[in-house]
Amino acid sequence: MTHAERLARLRLIRTPHVGPVSWHQLMQRFGSGEAALDALPDLVLHGGAGKVQIASADIAERELVRAADLGARHIFSDEPDYSPLLREGEGTPPVVIVRGDTTMLRSRCVAIVGARNASAIACQFARQLAAS
Repeated sequence: MTHAERLARLRLIRTPHVGPVSWHQLMQRFGSGEAALDALPDLVLHGGAGKVQIASADIAERELVRAADLGARHIFSDEPDYSPLLREGEGTPPVVIVRGDTTMLRSRCVAIVGARNASAIACQFARQLAAS
């Protein structure tokens, strides 16, 4: 996948009101992130929602660079390294950020999924659960 396509896909999922379900629908309909981004303003306009605020290319680029600086990378749901088990769920995340050995994603595993703004007690509980 080209860098431009990776950037377009990331911009698409970072665009307000584009969630996992609509991201997958747009990708299926248009075949690429670049084509979906190009079509999005007209789709929103014809849908009566007004003007769309597509995520900035600069911000998406900084996200990709920051992940790389931390030794991580973005894996999109149609890439071979994406977890096959995660791909099976409804509303699967279009992209995950991983660091380390991605072959482990093919093994049986346990995942802890939480809120972005979890309370201190919830974070402590998650750490205890993970340690167990």
